[in-house]
Amino acid sequence: MRTLYTVCFAIFIGAFGAAQNLVKNSSFEDYKHCPEDIGRFTNNVVDWSTLQGTTDYLNSCSRTVGFFNHNGKQIARSGFAYAGIFTYSNKDYREYIQGSLNEKLEKDKKYIVTFYVSLADYATLAISDFSIVFSNKPIAGSTITNSKKTLVTHKTLSKINGLVYDHYMQTDPIFYKSKQIWMQVYIPFTAKGYETNFTIGNFASNSRTQKMKVSEVNEKDFSYYYIDDVSVEAKDRELPPLYAETVPQKADATPKIERNKVYTFKNVLFEFNKADLLTASEEEINVLTTILRNNSRLSIEIYGHTDAVGSKERNLELSNQRAKAVASYLIDSGIDENRVKWIGYGSSKPVADNTTEEGRTQNRRVEFKMLEN
Repeated sequence: MRTLYTVCFAIFIGAFGAAQNLVKNSSFEDYKHCPEDIGRFTNNVVDWSTLQGTTDYLNSCSRTVGFFNHNGKQIARSGFAYAGIFTYSNKDYREYIQGSLNEKLEKDKKYIVTFYVSLADYATLAISDFSIVFSNKPIAGSTITNSKKTLVTHKTLSKINGLVYDHYMQTDPIFYKSKQIWMQVYIPFTAKGYETNFTIGNFASNSRTQKMKVSEVNEKDFSYYYIDDVSVEAKDRELPPLYAETVPQKADATPKIERNKVYTFKNVLFEFNKADLLTASEEEINVLTTILRNNSRLSIEIYGHTDAVGSKERNLELSNQRAKAVASYLIDSGIDENRVKWIGYGSSKPVADNTTEEGRTQNRRVEFKMLEN
């Protein structure tokens, strides 16, 4: 039986308009003071706060707590700033980020939460669950019953007078373990109609946290994640734009990803004569990551191509490096390396005239093909 995979995503089609992100200061770009030390998130990042812990604010304006910081290095997914929180540490130490919405959510309306996380270089543990708690008012640190504890649980929240809240969690069975890329956390939910604020973090104790050992770089085990690009949007379409699902084919449906058919990436971008993936490329590859996660019988082949400018040897090398960069991203996202193959063809397979700039642009491409094992 022939299987068709319909992917609702803007990289393959241009049908979706941009939904409104309801999160204020969603990528932490607005701040009062450039951070000079760790623990400078609260009372500094506009429209954001913390609970009991000392959440970090990492900003490229700082020499000490910027993209190179106390827990490693990472470039912001967008802009020049991101947050950093402990999700597992000794004695249930926790950190959270608390944000607010531009408007109260509508009762019974469906919404989508997305945010991106990257495990810090010096972290020794990865976790499988990220949570968001929506509430009718901010959860101020001073209102939490036991001020000596930083861990916030359902029991803690239930003791706050007048607080109405709901807890939503996303579990990744292969754990959020990449230290190279930004991994998407995706949480769909139906609003109750009271939601004006939200808090992100790990609301489980150490004993209840699903964790994986990923390195031995520190004597003490801990899990620390960078967080960027938080979004809450109304789900006004069949599928969210950054999340792919396999769905039955419909009449007049969006284009399909079929087995054994070669597709060209639309937004997989590289700097001139380099093979490092640009951040803008991630969303398109994330679609394929999700398809491969949801369909264990599928594998993928990646093909790199160049134009005819330069030597054949360099073009062959560059095309192979670029195909490998895409393949490595998939593998770092948890796809078994045995399901991912890549090859570079240099300038040997043009699809357009190499004597024109337009033709050379078309020839500089990365392609993929889905196969069934």
